[in-house]
Amino acid sequence: TDEHTRLLIRWRAANEALFTGRRNAAVKGFEAFVEEQGLQGRVTAAFVKKKWENLKQKYKELKCPPTGVSTEDGEPTAASWKWYSAMDEAIGGRPSITPPALIASSGPDVAVCSSSSVSPAPVRATRKRPKHLEDIIKEMEEREAEREREAAEREERRWKEMEEKEDRRERERQVRQERQEREAREREERWQREVREREERRERETRERDERFLSLLEILAKK
Repeated sequence: TDEHTRLLIRWRAANEALFTGRRNAAVKGFEAFVEEQGLQGRVTAAFVKKKWENLKQKYKELKCPPTGVSTEDGEPTAASWKWYSAMDEAIGGRPSITPPALIASSGPDVAVCSSSSVSPAPVRATRKRPKHLEDIIKEMEEREAEREREAAEREERRWKEMEEKEDRRERERQVRQERQEREAREREERWQREVREREERRERETRERDERFLSLLEILAKK
């Protein structure tokens, strides 16, 4: 909304110290804005960053438009763009803005930069970071540390589960091996028992046959 855009411009100017140019500094800074304004779940830090870049680019284009660009084609000018004054106050180094002077030429009206609009912006003193922003940054760092700790715990659990799974597979392998060895012993014992039983049966049958033969001889001898 326009109100959020106005707040963004003022907030960005007031918190220049957050934007150090280091890697991810801008994203973290705009994350602080999103959290401070209670916009979580509605917009992202990347969206706010893009919004700010668009505002800054538009301001630069209107602050010093290229010579020969007509102001009668419906395009916004410094005088008509509603965010020009706020952006000039935020990043132009002045509390108010005088729109670029329009001068007539032999052709269509063209917009050129006045001498006041191109003067270099004075260097602003670095503002002390507000206490509540320090709290937000600290909370963000704590959340980041918490995420890293949770990631480490997940990794540790994963390795522990892998070790337990490997131990379980090893135990199952040992159980299978013991079962196979036991079954092999049982087969060997069963085979040996069957061999003994066959031998005993053959011996018994041979003995019975011999006894019948002797009995027959005795009967014949008596006759």
